[in-house]
Amino acid sequence: MFNVKFGELSPRVTLLQVLLNSHACGGMDGKRLTVDGSYGRNTKAAIIAAGKMIGVGDLTGAVATSGLVKRLLDDVDMTVITTVDLGDPALQSDVDDFKRNFDDPIVLGGMCNGLVAMVQAVTSRAVEGHVAAFRLDGHGNLGEWLTVSVGDIADLRGGTAAERKEYAAIAKEIYSYVSAENFGKVNGIIAPLSKIFAPFGFAEHLGCTLGARPKTQAMLRKLANLWGVPIRVGVQTQPIGSVMDIHGPAFTAYPKG
Repeated sequence: MFNVKFGELSPRVTLLQVLLNSHACGGMDGKRLTVDGSYGRNTKAAIIAAGKMIGVGDLTGAVATSGLVKRLLDDVDMTVITTVDLGDPALQSDVDDFKRNFDDPIVLGGMCNGLVAMVQAVTSRAVEGHVAAFRLDGHGNLGEWLTVSVGDIADLRGGTAAERKEYAAIAKEIYSYVSAENFGKVNGIIAPLSKIFAPFGFAEHLGCTLGARPKTQAMLRKLANLWGVPIRVGVQTQPIGSVMDIHGPAFTAYPKG
């Protein structure tokens, strides 16, 4: 699952507001929330009311915790699906964090045709139209790749001759990551995921600095159009083992702009 914090402006907030309205938790004085993706005082009041109604503990700190998000999703038969690129063993810390927060991540890594394996695993688990959030966890390769099953390739590019050779070999495995260069070749593979999302669903990739590069931003807009949902990524380096949040500023691509 994930957290949603006061002041946040994101597809997570949009989802949360829809869920709160469906539970009649409402905003101030029980009124329905305006679904605008902006976490302000009315959304905060509704979150506190929901916490009391559902019994998930004290939410006066204004963070919609993963426990609250799970309960709200369960009650409307919605789910979050997460995949982790465990080609880098360090991301086991992320797997552990997901599991502590009511998630059951799909673990991939270090394989050829990783995108095919990812799509097969996700579609076998998903109920069409019932996925509220699809989260991919892997490296951003210095803002250039959304890794799905390749591991830690960013550290290889500027390393020894052997590491640079390994990087070049991994780069040829274009069906295991998504980038501006390979998007036209892999979009048909990942297109079926458009069917899994709820109407208010979203996607996000937790790799580092993906939102910082104009080339990557343009590719993410294509991905948002392909899946028909917003996709959100971080702009700065993301810490390992702390994946309930996107840390620092974020970039979100929306379908049709």
